[in-house]
Formats: sequence, C-alpha cells, structure tokens
Amino acid sequence: MNPHLHHPGRRPKRPPPPGGGQAGWRNRPLAGLLAGGLVVTAACGLAPEAQALDEQRGAAVALAPAVPSGSFRHPREKSYLKRRWGVEVMFVRRTAAGYMLEFRYKVLDAKKAKPLFERRTKPLLTHVETGAKLIVPTPAKTGALRNSNLPIAGRIYWMFFANPGKLVKPGQHVSIEIGKFHADQLLVRQ
Repeated sequence: MNPHLHHPGRRPKRPPPPGGGQAGWRNRPLAGLLAGGLVVTAACGLAPEAQALDEQRGAAVALAPAVPSGSFRHPREKSYLKRRWGVEVMFVRRTAAGYMLEFRYKVLDAKKAKPLFERRTKPLLTHVETGAKLIVPTPAKTGALRNSNLPIAGRIYWMFFANPGKLVKPGQHVSIEIGKFHADQLLVRQ
C-alpha cells in the first residue's frame, strides 16, 4: 500500500523534500547519525591543530598590549582645552561613506580659539593605531574643507580630513594637531 495515496478521512502524507532538508533528516535517522558521526570525527581529528592555534593566539594576545599605548586620557584634558584654547571638542566621526572624517568643536572663547582658524596653519590628524597622518583636502573649486573665517563664541565649527581606503574605523583613536593645538586620543564615532 502506497502511503502517498489519498485515503478518505485522512490527510495525504507529503513526500520528503528533494535533497533531504530538515524534514528529510527526521525521516532518515541513519543519514542523520552518519552526518553527526562525521562531524564528531572531524572535530576530534582537528582538535590538536585547533588547540595549537589557540595556544599561538593566546601567546600573541599575551604579548600585545591590552590598550593602545597612550590611550589614557586625563579627566581634566577637556577642561585644559577649554581654558587654553577656548574650544570644546564635540566629536570625530566618519562621514562621506567612510572616506572622510569630520571633526566638530564648539568655540567658547573666540579670542583664544583664533589660532585654530588661521589659513596658513595646516591641520593634521594622526591615526593612533597605525601612525598614519591624514590631511584636510583642498579641492580647487571649494578650497580647504575647514572653517577659516574669524571664530564666534558659542558656534560649532567643523573640518574634514581625508580617510583614504576607509583606514580609520569607528572605535579607533585619532589625535588632531592644528599648529600648537593638540587634542589626543579622540574616539572615532560612526
């Protein structure tokens, strides 16, 4: 008697899907047992290699510093920038699909912040993890991608740094230098 034939009063039983699938494994316990055995056998055979890799990784992790050097920021660094330079750093984030980094800061004292706006001063962003130095691009039609007019207290200003190849990723640290102004270990946001 064929189980796939329709009997009155009974729902027809569907054949297992082609290629097995989840329903196929339940209907064929021997195939499931063989597949499970292969997985266990492969895991046992690879265990020494996996353990050796874990030991190598552990040694590499033990040798690498847990925190990048110089990542400690003094709690008063922000207040120093406010007192000395009259600015409050807001953030550094990736923009333009990751190919640019935006540095935003608020001017609290226009007189103290004036050196940050001088056109002859070239801002420089240093990627802490790699040491790469990134600059503010200067397209021919627009000029440097930064503010260079006289600062006004209470306003938020910006500048963009090139990020070729999306080198700097969110969660990494950068330092910004504009003349004598230094803002170190800034966390990059998304």
